[in-house]
This record gives sequence, structure tokens and C-alpha cells, in this order.
Amino acid sequence: MLEKLKEVEGIDSSGTNIPEEVEKLKEEFVENVIGSKIKEAYNWISNLYVALEELKEKLNIKGWLFSKEMKSFVENPKKHLVKKLFLYFHDLVRGRITAEEFFTKGRQAINSSFGSNMRSIYQIWGFSSILLGLAEKDFKLSYPEHGYLSFDRTGKQKSGTIPPNAVVSDIFGRSYSFFIEAPRPIAWEDGNDLQKVWKLYSTLRPDMLIYKGFYMDIVDLSGNIPIKRPNYIIEFKELDDWWKRWRYLKGYKPLSGNEWRARWIKGLYEGLAEVLGATLKDNMPDFVQDKGKRIKEYQIIDLYKSIYNPDRGVVISRTKIDDQVVSELSSENILVIDDTGFSSEKLSPIVDELLSGAVANVNYKDLAFEFAMERREEFIEWIINKFKKLGINNIDITLPK
Repeated sequence: MLEKLKEVEGIDSSGTNIPEEVEKLKEEFVENVIGSKIKEAYNWISNLYVALEELKEKLNIKGWLFSKEMKSFVENPKKHLVKKLFLYFHDLVRGRITAEEFFTKGRQAINSSFGSNMRSIYQIWGFSSILLGLAEKDFKLSYPEHGYLSFDRTGKQKSGTIPPNAVVSDIFGRSYSFFIEAPRPIAWEDGNDLQKVWKLYSTLRPDMLIYKGFYMDIVDLSGNIPIKRPNYIIEFKELDDWWKRWRYLKGYKPLSGNEWRARWIKGLYEGLAEVLGATLKDNMPDFVQDKGKRIKEYQIIDLYKSIYNPDRGVVISRTKIDDQVVSELSSENILVIDDTGFSSEKLSPIVDELLSGAVANVNYKDLAFEFAMERREEFIEWIINKFKKLGINNIDITLPK
């Protein structure tokens, strides 16, 4: 593959007349990097759609909205990964980078995109499976009202709030609010605003937060953490050996509005200079990154617990976890659900956990309506007899579907 890349290095300095057969080299490169994993991607996508279609039936949702990135990947994984090579390949044929540089950067871009999207697929599947479990307990979708589940948070915080991805409720007054990958930064205008919301930039972000109750906004800048305390924190783990891996946590320090803008301008200038092959005339300021730290991947959920203080942490793993790791996590009051594959039924422990101890507020009118709709024939007969006793025989009964 490297030899083929060397053959096209610098063949078109303008990058405007690249032959079609040369363009096809990008597809070959993706196949070389991903190989049989592309079949696995299609299998995961299929499992995701099974859960989503089941939600249509059981939770009565109308549809779903993916992020632009996710939508592109699930529609055609291979084509999506080829798109990730566009800029690097253009630089290669123009002679801006070498074949070796393209091989390294292109490989990183493909693996990063593939891994990120596969992770999102499992995360959304897990979220959908929990909703399915609650739907089996007669919960209905209360939010969003339009019935379309959104898995994309782009632009959702422009109003200065962090809204839920979904809220489900039942006739007993119980509600659960779900937030995928929150907290996230919210809108700000000047330096004073930035100082207030900076914790939303620097705090760690769990895969999912669950709140008991109906929450339309979880921002709370008055406490040590920038959001309301969640009841549950859930981490989804899709990789075969995820608990053996290490995670590097970046360090953060508060920024003023001026320093934030200076960093933004520096990144913009340096990015444009790289694309144009230019040299910056002005010296750009240096910014020192605070030192981070390295921890075992399975310890992240315990770290989240220490920060957000939920009632309980939960780990949902696609594969079987080492017994010693399970024991260590369980000792920290973390619910471990492993070896799930793509079986929604295996996530029933978290549904049981959510419902345990939940207080029901009985609304007899709602219960009576539910009873009447479930036993329509008996209800209609009861209505007819009731009217006949009143001497009314000409009856036209239309019940809602």
C-alpha cells in the first residue's frame, strides 16, 4: 500500500486534475486499514436498528435523529471513512505531505472515526434498550413531545440550558429523565459569563446520566459540580478488553474570556497556515497545558461517582469482564452488567434498579381510563347498560384509539 501511495505523491501540484483511478486508492486504503471490521460495523448497525424499530412499536416514538457524523456512518460505514481521507489525500497528490505521512495520518483518522462511531452505536443501543425495558413496564414517552428521539446535542445548549434526550413517565406519576454525554458547555457572551460556566468545559463527562423525575434542565452553577446531582451514572463499554486499557485525563485550569479567544485565534491561524503551506508572520502565544493523569479505564466510573455523587454508578459491558474487576467495582456500590452482546433483555437489572423504591402517586382518573382502553368491549357494554337505565337507546359510541 505504501508503494502505491508513493506513486501518486505530488502528481498534481494544483490538486484539480486527480484521475478517478487515483481517487479509488482511498477506498483501497480504508479496506487495508479496517479489513473485516467493516462487516462487524454493519452487524452492529443492524442490531441498533432492531432496538430502534422496537421502540417505535413499544414506546410509540415516531423516529430518531442522529448527529451528522453518526448518520453518515450508519448509512455507509466504508464511504464515511473514505471521506475522512479527503484533506490528507489532497495534500498527498499536491506534494504537501509524503506518502509516509499520509499513511500515518490517514490510518489514525480512520481508526479514530471507526472507533468513535462504533462506541456511539453501542451507547445508543444501550440507551434504547433501557427505554424498551421501561416501555415493557407501561412507561410512555413524555419528552420530546414531537416523538422523535434526538441523539445529537449540537446546538442544544445555545439557550444556556442542558435539556434531556428523553423523559419517560407512567400513569403512577413516575418519570425518568435521560441525558446522553452531559454536562456540556452552554452559551456565554463575555469573560464574566465564561468564568461562571467554565466548570462545564472542564468537568468529566459520563456516557449517560439518569434522573428520577421530570427534568428539562440540569444546569446548576451554584454548587461544586455544574449540574444537578444525578441519581444514576452509566458507562457503556463496547470493546472486548476495555478494562485492561488506560485512560489519560487532561488537566484544565480556568480561562478568562480574553485567553479563551486568544487560544481560538491561535488555533485558527495555525490551521489555515498548515492548509495553505504558509509561515506565520506574527509570533503566536504559547499556552501551557495543565498536567493530566493516567488511570485504568474501569476506574473512571468510580471517579465519576466521587465527582457527581449519584445514588449509584452502573457499568454496561458488551463483553464478559474479568471477575476480579467485577468484584472491585461491585465493592464500590457499582452495578455491573456484562456480557450483554446486543441482547436488550440483559439490561433488565438497570430497569429493576430504577423502579426499586420509586414512589407511585395514584391518579384514579388516569387508571380508570387505562382500564377502559385495555378492556374496551366490557367498557362499551357498561356504557350501553348505563344509558339504557336512563331510557336512552340511540347511542353512538366512539372511543379514542
